[in-house]
Amino acid sequence: MKVKFLGILVVLCIFHCCASPGTTQAKIYQGRLETMIGEKTEAMESTFKDWGFALMYTWQGENPSIDVIKEHNQPIVKFSDDEIEQIFSEEGKYHVLYYQKKEATTDASIGTITEGGMGYMGDTSLASDRYTLIRAVFKDGVFIHFRLWGNVHQTQVSGWKTIRK
Repeated sequence: MKVKFLGILVVLCIFHCCASPGTTQAKIYQGRLETMIGEKTEAMESTFKDWGFALMYTWQGENPSIDVIKEHNQPIVKFSDDEIEQIFSEEGKYHVLYYQKKEATTDASIGTITEGGMGYMGDTSLASDRYTLIRAVFKDGVFIHFRLWGNVHQTQVSGWKTIRK
């Protein structure tokens, strides 16, 4: 049983370490988004859709307080205290959109074989998905800020909880 658990950990580490091509694609998105600061909301929403991103979550508020912003924070892509101070310091109507795009999927299965050559405890299947996440902030209908995460992994082991990091 210890060997099976160790095998699962090794495979998860391999999934996590080997799937780094997302960094190159993230740099491309980063460069394009930097040139789009100042664009209108509709144009940016169309751009994200054209790039294959799906809307994950959205919220909006006029002159949002720190508590309201933190209430809407999402795991992994949340605003830091410094970002809240920097982005939301001016009054206005803010609209925050969170997008995700699945870049790659890796699957594997692990099984244990007894001395008699028989399978024991069935196969354990592993699935690791790599995502690019974008958090876009609009103020009064204009794109003012974004942050991009280019190598977010979501790993699922059959029968276990899904892990996203």
